[in-house]
Amino acid sequence: MSNLLVVGYTYAENTDNKYANKIAIFYPQAKEPYNSIYQNIIAGTIEAANKNSKEITIEKFIIEKKFNAEKIALTLEEKHINKVIVLGRSGWKLAKELSKFTLDNQTKKFQVVSGALPISPNGLSGISLITDPSYLFNYLEQVAPSVKKIHVAYSKKSAWLIELAKSSALEKGLTLNLQEVSDTAEAIKFYQQIFSSGVSNKDAIWLPFDRISSHDKITLPLILEKAWAKEVVVFSSKPSHAKRGALFSTYPDNFALGKHLFTMVYELAQQPEQKNFAALKSTLLAVNLRTAAHLGLKYSSEQQQSFELTFPE
Repeated sequence: MSNLLVVGYTYAENTDNKYANKIAIFYPQAKEPYNSIYQNIIAGTIEAANKNSKEITIEKFIIEKKFNAEKIALTLEEKHINKVIVLGRSGWKLAKELSKFTLDNQTKKFQVVSGALPISPNGLSGISLITDPSYLFNYLEQVAPSVKKIHVAYSKKSAWLIELAKSSALEKGLTLNLQEVSDTAEAIKFYQQIFSSGVSNKDAIWLPFDRISSHDKITLPLILEKAWAKEVVVFSSKPSHAKRGALFSTYPDNFALGKHLFTMVYELAQQPEQKNFAALKSTLLAVNLRTAAHLGLKYSSEQQQSFELTFPE
């Protein structure tokens, strides 16, 4: 573990609580574009810290793949830091280790939130890179307002996301046709049945961030081909799918994610034994205009300006 730098805030020592105004951010050393993603998230956290009413010190640390959790915990104690943001897979592993350290009264020694990883609820606090279905459905209403029914296959690992989708669909007056599947073959069978059942422009296929039901090399090509032929909307939780032919997909607003992580770690500090977990709400929209034209969907120039990315480029 190598300490990179202390972000340049003036730190006003809080005599009541020497831990109050300090945050550590751990992130892996990575090549582009991942390094820029981490730096953008960190910049968002710094921005949120700057706008906080208290003067806050943020220290950035690179986390090695093989780290020593005991040494890291000791370093944090020496620096009087108990609020920690971790990024990436190595960061998530560190969060698991730091959660094991407790005070004499058995409360957790460190408040840790994890980010920059498409995680499912796992007992740790953090923000997943998997988009909140409510935001997906908002975008759906924006780009394909005629859709009233959403078909989705999902594996057990995505069940938490489907629970969020159910309440959001209810609020928005959308109908969900749900199918839990145990393998990709079951997902294909489900989608083939959908396409042979007389779908229309009131139907849409949602591809969740799910390796079993939304396999990039098996399920996706089949769905895109059938949907193109039947003129059915396909939207996805995976950023790359809009480029490949889905009507739209979402991807993270990393700067806004950094702000959200800052808020979460402070909320956690107020209730140390609480677990905070959220799907991604800091999202941007990518739209495939070729697919839209094929579906007969037209957008005003004002609408198109609200799309962060459009394809073909």
